[in-house]
Amino acid sequence: MLSLKEVIPALTKDFTQGITRVDKHIYIYPKKEHKYTFIWMHGLEDVPDSFLAGFNNPELNPFDNQTTKIILLCAPVRPLTKNQGEMMTSWYDIMIPNWKQFWGIKSDKELWGVDQAIESRNFIWSLIDQEPIPKKNIFIGGFSQGCCMSLLAGLGYKESLGGILGNSGFYFPFTEINNKTPIQILHGEEDEVIPYEFAEKSIQPLYKLENELQLIKLKGIEHAMMMDNFKFMKEFVNKHLF
Repeated sequence: MLSLKEVIPALTKDFTQGITRVDKHIYIYPKKEHKYTFIWMHGLEDVPDSFLAGFNNPELNPFDNQTTKIILLCAPVRPLTKNQGEMMTSWYDIMIPNWKQFWGIKSDKELWGVDQAIESRNFIWSLIDQEPIPKKNIFIGGFSQGCCMSLLAGLGYKESLGGILGNSGFYFPFTEINNKTPIQILHGEEDEVIPYEFAEKSIQPLYKLENELQLIKLKGIEHAMMMDNFKFMKEFVNKHLF
């Protein structure tokens, strides 16, 4: 995936100052009082730096950089079975290239590295546990694989969070539901990697929950993060800040 600096020409200024890197993860600390935390996960074969220009830019960041800690996580490097064992950053393994065709036919473990996804989920939970603020002030989100992980971790956590901001991903059938965290899912109508119709089908079980659910189709957008994503995320965040 292209970085935001490449897909959004307006981002020309360097917003990379004042950040901390820990084990490949990027931490952007609030300039004043720490009231909120936002945890973000990138997609397959990507790095957190791809999103730094957006989330460290006060004009795009859905959160107030004066009061919000931003954590841009980096997935482990692991062999990907569907790519003949090629090493890449990935939150979980993908077992077969045409996994979307076997949705609901093959078992979850025949499609994805479920144990790895659970391991990644537990790591995210540990970060949430460590945050010294009310859990309702913690938001979680991601792009593509990161969207799947944000739903898996956000809905399965032991308490309700401030919100889940998913972009261009889908909902795992093995996701546990333990809270009423509000959900926003943004998806490009021209997405060829994860078609909108597939994502829409996958989240149908979520409509049976008491959680607020917002699904927005982004016209003319493919499998990418664009200005509209940040605009809609900001509207959602502003609605759910305490």
